[in-house]
Amino acid sequence: MKNSLQLLAILSVFFLLKTSPASSQVMVGNTQLDTTTIITGLDIPWEIQYGADGWLWVTERYGRVSRIHPETGEQIVVLDHTSVVSQQGESGMLGMALHPDFPSDSRVYIVYTYNNNGIKERLSYFTYNGQNLTNETILIEGIAGNSTHDGSRLLFMPDGKLMMTTGDAQNQSLPQNPGSLSGKVLRINTDGSIPADNPTPGSYVYSIGHRNAQGLALSADGTILYSSEHGPDTDDEINIIEANRNYGWPDVKGFCDTPGEQQFCEENNVREPLVIWTPTIAPSDIVVYASDAIPEWNGKILLTLLKNKRLVALTPSADGQSIMDQQEYFTGWWGRLRDIAMGPQGEIYLATSGQSWSNTEPFTHSIIKLTPTTNNSGHINYTSEKTFSVISISGSLRLEAKPILFDSPWHIYDATGRMVDSGTIVSQNTVIPFNSGTGIYFFNVKNSNSGGGTIKFFVR
Repeated sequence: MKNSLQLLAILSVFFLLKTSPASSQVMVGNTQLDTTTIITGLDIPWEIQYGADGWLWVTERYGRVSRIHPETGEQIVVLDHTSVVSQQGESGMLGMALHPDFPSDSRVYIVYTYNNNGIKERLSYFTYNGQNLTNETILIEGIAGNSTHDGSRLLFMPDGKLMMTTGDAQNQSLPQNPGSLSGKVLRINTDGSIPADNPTPGSYVYSIGHRNAQGLALSADGTILYSSEHGPDTDDEINIIEANRNYGWPDVKGFCDTPGEQQFCEENNVREPLVIWTPTIAPSDIVVYASDAIPEWNGKILLTLLKNKRLVALTPSADGQSIMDQQEYFTGWWGRLRDIAMGPQGEIYLATSGQSWSNTEPFTHSIIKLTPTTNNSGHINYTSEKTFSVISISGSLRLEAKPILFDSPWHIYDATGRMVDSGTIVSQNTVIPFNSGTGIYFFNVKNSNSGGGTIKFFVR
């Protein structure tokens, strides 16, 4: 693993062709991107999710959740939880994930901190009733929290389980304590119960030894779970998360490269990071870019940075088990970059987080949209109308469509944008044989009356 450390010392930096940071168009290789500020005036947008309803779902750290239209910037507040959320430093309203079958399953999962004789962390789901998030159901609470080191990224896996990162809450005794939920990656059923096949029976804990992981992303085929993690004064990391593995903190920083660390790693099933950064760069969220819309990024891990105020594209090896190269983009253009999301046409959304850690200018932060000027994957268009639904069952799909969609063509695309099946809607209920393998897919319906759209689904 030392070669990865040496590689980082000689990685090339890719400079964009640009006139100024305010330029409306930039080049990534041979691809021209339009840059658009969709909305500003937000206060630390911590999470961006592109929903199957065609809207961006956004948490703001001070305690609010909104739906934001990706074209017009219209903002609809669906949850004001400021009276419940405790926001100090980096704590507050944090990670969010829409149920994989959203909007047919209207549950929205959110992590936030609250005060109960000190800062604590809670995982809840809310029900979206078409206007607001209501009926909070608390799944896990009482997790140790603090003004920093709260983790809190959420991600659904292809098997339907929910993954959640937690920080060490500034208590270095917790990450190696299997009885604590802090400094861990947790694995949870959608109803909040503990999966029967978790590494330790009766425990949410999936992996241990984490300091403050704030990014989770699946490889395009859904087989590798990547995370980004803040180090202390050295050794920010990208990791592959595996069941029952130890990631070392606080006994190991980065690679197992001192005698004491090597002994600990051998005795405690430690998985070394794929890559580290010293000096630290403050990595936040990550996505795996799976689209040919921006071919220069296809298959790469895109990482937003806070301290270094830029976007980084990491090139994984063919098996996804190592990092071969990195390029840097947009250095200092929009300040600290907190979050990243990918839209259905391969467009990228970035959440800004101000110029400094202390948030000296609240309610000034933005969401930036990067759109290929010529989009080679323009077959995917989302809409907010709920005119059809798709449910994946063993070996087939169940399509339910409103009559407005009769005679409309449908297409199925895999995570790379390749079409794998197509047909025409002829009835309200249709069973479609589907045996294209496990992974993430998009079911697209085209309709001249704007009743179509695209739904993302998993095959497990």
